[in-house]
Amino acid sequence: MGAGFYRDGMTRLMAGDVAEGLRLLEAALREAPDDAKVMHGLARALEASGERERSMELLTRVHEGAPAEPDPACDLALSLIERGDDERASRVLSPVLEAQPEHPRANFYMAMALAKTDAARARRHTVHARKSPDPDDRQAAAALDRVLALYVDR
Repeated sequence: MGAGFYRDGMTRLMAGDVAEGLRLLEAALREAPDDAKVMHGLARALEASGERERSMELLTRVHEGAPAEPDPACDLALSLIERGDDERASRVLSPVLEAQPEHPRANFYMAMALAKTDAARARRHTVHARKSPDPDDRQAAAALDRVLALYVDR
């Protein structure tokens, strides 16, 4: 099922060797073309190597197969936010937050997606985002909340 290629590819990718990680993850996908975990890993490698369109295609495919799975949905949502498609990012994150309402990363990206159109609702999402186990994520959520407060508390 491409497990060896996947494991080795992700190890290389996390170590910063994007080219080798990409090569190994491509091999994993050839062995397991429908494996969502492999597609997600390859999408991350493609993003890191600058192949954003193909990365988006794979993330979309993974998300369509498992819409409540947080990691691929969050990666897809972030790519959509970066492209200015906040509305679609919000739709991508909705199933995740229905299944896991307190998921910190999904809440953070939902807050980002809503920030320009519904600051009050976005702030409600920062409450859960600020509970992330990652201190950098907590800090980013707190910073976003401070900015949103300027627009809500007028």
